[in-house]
Amino acid sequence: MRFVSFGPRGNERPGVLVNDSSILPLSRVMADIGIAPNGTIRNLLPFLDRVSEGVAAAVDRGDEVIPVAQTRLGPPITDPLNLFNCGANYLSHLVEIGAEATPTLPVVFQKPSSALAGPTDAIVRPLECVNLDYEAELVVVIGKAGRRIPAERAAEHIAGFMITNDVSARDLGEGESRKLNAPALFQLMRTKGWDTFQPTGPWLVTLDEARSYEDIRIQTWVNDELRQDAYAKEMLHSPYKIIEWLSATTTLQPGDIITTGTPGGVAAGMASPKWLMPGDTVRIEMTGLGQMNTPVLDEQGTRAGGRGGSDG
Repeated sequence: MRFVSFGPRGNERPGVLVNDSSILPLSRVMADIGIAPNGTIRNLLPFLDRVSEGVAAAVDRGDEVIPVAQTRLGPPITDPLNLFNCGANYLSHLVEIGAEATPTLPVVFQKPSSALAGPTDAIVRPLECVNLDYEAELVVVIGKAGRRIPAERAAEHIAGFMITNDVSARDLGEGESRKLNAPALFQLMRTKGWDTFQPTGPWLVTLDEARSYEDIRIQTWVNDELRQDAYAKEMLHSPYKIIEWLSATTTLQPGDIITTGTPGGVAAGMASPKWLMPGDTVRIEMTGLGQMNTPVLDEQGTRAGGRGGSDG
C-alpha cells in the first residue's frame, strides 16, 4: 500500500493511492475496522493487515476516489510522536565535508514536527540564511512499538519507507562554537529545525511493497542538474542498526520517523558550493518510492544584514 495524507495544510485526511493516480479516502475503511474515522495514518500503522482488507473491500464496492492531481499531498505522517534524523551515515558524504575519521556509532538528533512539509510544498529559506542546502534521505517509519529492538528483529517494527529532504542552513550552525572554542555550542537546531526543513512524501510505501532497502537508488536534481546519485546499501549503518541503537535509548512508537543520512553530492561538499536559491526546484527520486518536487522560496521580510548571514 501507498499511504498519503491529502488536503489543506494542517487539515490533511488519510488516504491510500490506487491505480497510481487516484486517492481512496480512508475514513470509511477506518470506521469499518473499528478505528476512529477522524484519525491519521499514524493510527492505522499497527493494523496494516486489516487496513489492506478494508481497502480491497472499498475498491470492490466502488468507493469514490479523488484524482491526485486535484488535491494537495501533505506529509504522509502528519503527526509523528518523534522525528529522528540520522547523520554521518554515508562515507561519500563524510569525505566531501572533510571528516577525518569514520564514526563507528550512529549519530541521531531530533527535529520539531513543525519542520514537516509535503512533497510539493515550498522550502522556505529563513531571513537569516544564505547557505541553504539539500540532503536526500531514505526514511523509515515505525509501525510497531518497541524498546531495545535487536537489529535482526528490526524489520518487524518497520511500517514502510518514504522520501525526505533534510534541509540544512549551513551558515547558521556555528553560533559561538568557534569563537569560544566549544563544540558543544554548535547550533544544530538553527541548522536543521526551521519550518519546512523536512519535506516528506509523496507517499509512505509499506514494507511488503517496498521490500528490501538496499537496492533503493537515491537521486537528487536541482533545476534538472543531477547532484546526488547513490544506493541505500552504501549506508555505514543499516536502518536495522539505527533502530537497534535508537531503541536502546527510547521506546519507538508507531508513526515515528527515522531518517537514515544523506550520500555525497550536497552543496556544502562542492569546491564552489551551489547553495539553494529562491526560484530553484529540488527533485528527489527513490526507487519504488516516487518523487518529490519542492520549490525554494525566500521568507518574506528583510534579510539580516541585507543578505541573510550567520548568527554567530
